[in-house]
Amino acid sequence: MMDETMSKQQIIFEINKLRQQLAELEGLEEPEADSIRVRKELIVSGKILSKAFQHIPDPVTISTLTDGRYVEINPAYEELTGYTRAEAIGKTALELGVWADYEDRNRMLKVLFEEGRVSAMETKFKSKWGEIFTFLLSVEVIFLSGEPYLLHLCKDITGLKDIEEALRISEESFSKAFNSSPIPMCISTFADGILIDVNERFCRITHSQRERIIGHTLEETGILVSIDKQKEIIAILAEHGSITEMEVEFSTASGKSRLGLFSAELLNINGEECTLFLFADQTERKQLELEILRLDRLNLIGEMAASIAHEIRNPMTTVRGYLQVLRYNEKFAQEVESFDLMIEELDAANSIITEYIALASTKKVELKPTNLNTLIKNIHPLLQANATIQDKAVILILNKLPDLMLDEKEISQLVFNLVKNGLEAIPPGRSVKIRTYLAGKKVVLAVQDDGHGIDPKILPELGMPFRTTKEQSVGLGLPVCYGIASRHHAKIDIKSNDQGTTVFVLFSR
Repeated sequence: MMDETMSKQQIIFEINKLRQQLAELEGLEEPEADSIRVRKELIVSGKILSKAFQHIPDPVTISTLTDGRYVEINPAYEELTGYTRAEAIGKTALELGVWADYEDRNRMLKVLFEEGRVSAMETKFKSKWGEIFTFLLSVEVIFLSGEPYLLHLCKDITGLKDIEEALRISEESFSKAFNSSPIPMCISTFADGILIDVNERFCRITHSQRERIIGHTLEETGILVSIDKQKEIIAILAEHGSITEMEVEFSTASGKSRLGLFSAELLNINGEECTLFLFADQTERKQLELEILRLDRLNLIGEMAASIAHEIRNPMTTVRGYLQVLRYNEKFAQEVESFDLMIEELDAANSIITEYIALASTKKVELKPTNLNTLIKNIHPLLQANATIQDKAVILILNKLPDLMLDEKEISQLVFNLVKNGLEAIPPGRSVKIRTYLAGKKVVLAVQDDGHGIDPKILPELGMPFRTTKEQSVGLGLPVCYGIASRHHAKIDIKSNDQGTTVFVLFSR
């Protein structure tokens, strides 16, 4: 009996307690009542829905449709924005300052009213501490206890956007580095070698136009590498994925041969395996190395000749003197021709020693203002006299020039040697042309013949001591010219084909 009485008392107590809670509920402000109603609706909808709302890792909120006041937020929203549930319930996102860009809010409302829902709209939210986040915002209209509410689901993509921005900056940096690089670069597909991009320097070195070579292979554009070298490159890339500074000789679209250090790296572009090629053009460097080597040889030979010339010339002078005396002795009247031959050979030997000495870069030069045209006109009678004997001619084509700092004797020797070579290269009845003109900041002396040209194989070796194609020559004429040019800070360039040869001497103004 006691147990039944206690049970009834407990029931009455619980009923009174519920009445009291109901009275308190009726006295709550509207947002709080909405919040409790929403919570009860979530609970009524099932424990699974309630747990999902509370434990979903992305921020989720429920707000009134009429004025957008929060009636429920999940813990993920609190954690990310920094606003507690107590701070957020009953407030709008605008009042909390959550919208980083007010235009995002207007855009969201426009889409919501026009389409009835918002799906994955990119927006920026601001936390309580001012930190900016990027979200994909989705909004749905839901009904709880017959009342319409807005369900906001936010997917934080801040990290992804940071990665995208870093990737964009990286791609932009690569693009700038690629296009402005002084090193020729190109990108092609690895499978078939089709060019998909080239930089400006690549076009300049290969004498190609970008729009004409994109979509073609290097072979199709005329930029050729030997077949064996191509196979070697493909094999190394397939095995190691990269190549570093392989020396490669290739020809340009205009047919010129170039020498370069070739590097390559496999990379993935939009899911396709591609190859990045880099060419460090070494053509000019190799030419410079050969020039330095040639000048070193010239200087060494010249210095050696200068050091022993005195010891050789003294006895030669003595012998020549005795030969001249004996030549006029009546006892040797029948040997005059022999004496003349010996004296001539001694003079030739002395001339060779003089040429040896002229090779030395340390030889002193006496530079003074001189007009190259005037110098050439002064020695032209001697040049023409030598040509006339051979039934040939020396023609002058001289343009107005400024004065240069020259050593007259040395430049005269240079012109004599070049004209002599030209005359030897042509048959009787032909002529050698001497031209002078301005080319930018250079004064150019050009000696041109219309002979059979120089063998391309020996063209790079011209200017080296003792390198000659003539039977009765020691091969010092052109090396002497190079030595003279070097002492005048000038450059010699030789162009030759089967139509003839032109030697250019370029003086700086």
